[in-house]
Amino acid sequence: MRGIFLEGELLNSMAFRSLSKWGLQVYLGFLTRRVMVKSKDKSRADSRTITNNGQITYCYTTAEKRGIPRREFRNAIDEIIGKGFIDINHQGAGGRSRDMTTYFIADRWKKWGTPDYQPTPTPRIRNTKEGQGWQVYNTRQQKKSVTNLSPENPLSSDKIDTPKQKNRIIGVTKMTPEKMHEKTISA
Repeated sequence: MRGIFLEGELLNSMAFRSLSKWGLQVYLGFLTRRVMVKSKDKSRADSRTITNNGQITYCYTTAEKRGIPRREFRNAIDEIIGKGFIDINHQGAGGRSRDMTTYFIADRWKKWGTPDYQPTPTPRIRNTKEGQGWQVYNTRQQKKSVTNLSPENPLSSDKIDTPKQKNRIIGVTKMTPEKMHEKTISA
C-alpha cells in the first residue's frame, strides 16, 4: 500500500504553513515519489528510512500532466528548496538529453525562520544562456505582438497617401458669411 506519511511536527511547522498552493502540491508530489522501508532499530521498535533519497526525480512533463504550469512548477521548486524541504543531488541538463535533476528529501525546514537555518548547499542553477531557449523565443514573440504594432501616425489625417498624390494636403477653409456674400456677388 502506498501513501504519504506526514509528521505532526511537519504539519505544525512555520515552513510548511507558509508554502504557496503550488509549493504544497509539488512538495506532496515529491513525498509520493519517495520509497519508505520499515526497519527495526535497537532504540525504536520501528523506524522508516527513505531508500531512494537522492534519486527522486520530478520533471516538468509530469508536473504539467498533474495540472501544474511550468512557471509555477519552477517557482515551487525554488520555494521548497529555499524553505529546506528538498535539496538537489544532481542538476540535470533537461530537454532532449533526458538528464533529469535528482533530489533529496531534506529536513532543513525544521530550522527555517530561525538564526540556525542553513541555506541549501546546492542551489538550483538558473539557465543563463543568452540567445537560446524560451527567453529568446518569448522576446521575439513580444516584438511581433499585435498590441505592439500600433501606428505611429494617427489613423485619420488630412493628407492623401496614394502613390501619385503623396503628401498632397486637402484643406478645408472656413468661409465666413462676408466671404460667402462676396463670392455670390462677384459670380
